[in-house]
Amino acid sequence: MAPETAASPSERLPRLNLDEHLEPIDSSSSLIDDATTSSTTSSDNSKDSSTKTTTKTKTQPPSKEIDKSNLQDEVSDTKVSRFRQFCNWVQHLRDTFGTGFLVLITVVYVVQGFSSFTALAVNYFFKDNLGLQPTQSQLLQMIVKVPWRVKPIYGILSDSLPLFGYHRKSYMMMCSVLQTAATLVMAVPDLVTTPAIAVLMLMLQSLSVAVIDVVIDARVVEISRLDPENGANDLQSLSWIATSLGGMLGAFLSGPATAGLGVRGVFFAAALGPITTLLFSMFMEESKSTLSKRDFVSSATKQLRQLKIAICTPVVWMCALWVFISHAISPAYTQILFFFSTDVLHFSPEFLGTVSAIGFIFLMAGTMLYNTFFTNVSFRKIFLVAQLCLALVSLVDVVLVTRANLKVGIPDKAFVLGDHVVADVIGRLKTMPIMVLCAKLCPRGIEGTLFALLMSISNLSYSVSEFWGAFVCDWMGITKDQYEMLWLAIVIRSALKVVPIFFLFLIPSTDPQEIIDKLDFSSPAHTDQEDDDEHTGTIREDHRVDTCSPSEQVVLKGTTSSASVV
Repeated sequence: MAPETAASPSERLPRLNLDEHLEPIDSSSSLIDDATTSSTTSSDNSKDSSTKTTTKTKTQPPSKEIDKSNLQDEVSDTKVSRFRQFCNWVQHLRDTFGTGFLVLITVVYVVQGFSSFTALAVNYFFKDNLGLQPTQSQLLQMIVKVPWRVKPIYGILSDSLPLFGYHRKSYMMMCSVLQTAATLVMAVPDLVTTPAIAVLMLMLQSLSVAVIDVVIDARVVEISRLDPENGANDLQSLSWIATSLGGMLGAFLSGPATAGLGVRGVFFAAALGPITTLLFSMFMEESKSTLSKRDFVSSATKQLRQLKIAICTPVVWMCALWVFISHAISPAYTQILFFFSTDVLHFSPEFLGTVSAIGFIFLMAGTMLYNTFFTNVSFRKIFLVAQLCLALVSLVDVVLVTRANLKVGIPDKAFVLGDHVVADVIGRLKTMPIMVLCAKLCPRGIEGTLFALLMSISNLSYSVSEFWGAFVCDWMGITKDQYEMLWLAIVIRSALKVVPIFFLFLIPSTDPQEIIDKLDFSSPAHTDQEDDDEHTGTIREDHRVDTCSPSEQVVLKGTTSSASVV
């Protein structure tokens, strides 16, 4: 699974900084500067044996060969040091969170990312097998993602109602079985032949993945508190890297698999994902719950009360509102661009899969870039920069849909690849701080539920964006045979991406976790009071947000799949 003069995210939650876990690399630049040679003293006996020659010692400049050798040694030492730093960071994670937990979340997030394996098949299934228009396909895929919009329900259920004595692993196992069954149904030839049945099966898959996502996210948020300073950043980075690795693998295989196996064969192979999650969740370490089923109502009521208090806290609802606005304000055209890619640009499934895979690679690059350079940047500033860049990159699609790239000699495939690389990196520079921000807004006791609610708000904003995009395209008469007005729709999208900048005052100028940690979301006094003081879950005067600057997020502009779900 997100910055002015305020405390930077690094001060609030230090980044995944490999340098923190190792001593600084010693610079050896002085070796070249100090390299000298001395001439030897000799007498020229062959020319004048009787003449005594006075020797002189000279300091000679270093040769080019020595220069190059020393520079190469420096680079080599730096690479070794960086590798050692990475190893030390991994060891730090193992010591802090445990090897078993790290393996579990890595596998689960890799499997979640591997859902990209079926994304292309779903697009082709709606387009070719069901013969839908792009707006119809986009609306149906929006319905498929409805289970992601009610994630807090799963959080409350898993927190309050243990199944077979467990709050987490039992839900993961049950949903893994459900996802496997729904995926295999889609693989049976001539069984799913109508949009209604297809949407039902895909919704069951989506429901299963969403519940698993809530459960594993809750564990990540809980365990991250073992390292209050670095935990959230480190585990969020690990989870997104794992998701990107799974997504990259699934996307690379999706093109050849769709072309070679057909959409049914792709779904059959995809069943391996939830089966893997099932096997690993069986060995998940979790203490048996002492909560009886009779306590479910009181526990759920308590969580709902705490959730209400938390979401009514200004720092929480203001951040959530900005996240929603930043996504929902601009229309998304995922299916329209997919139809355009296949009908007009005549891209093959193999190429579309390659584009998606390269996108995941650069999503990983964006994650590394954020953790290396941007965690010291305030949330407001990084959101401002990301939003402006997203607006500019989004506008570049006008060049493609008007075919202006061909006039300057840039092939469609080269243009699309370059466009995706830039868009994915910039998009991740917004997504990462959003995830960190949401994690820092979660108080103890309701981490899973509140984090799920914040992610649901984010996912709902994607649905609004998809619906908004379908409405714009339908209003402009854009169909799979008519793309003349697509350029104008893209201009509208790009212009609206600037709007969230004017709402950045909703993001606090101080560390939100510092505000949250000072509040008590479970005490009766907190529940009953509504005053704006430090005990009521509101922002005190010294924590008031400033009026401000800017930002927004990225939906993968991709022509290969619908908007990714957080």
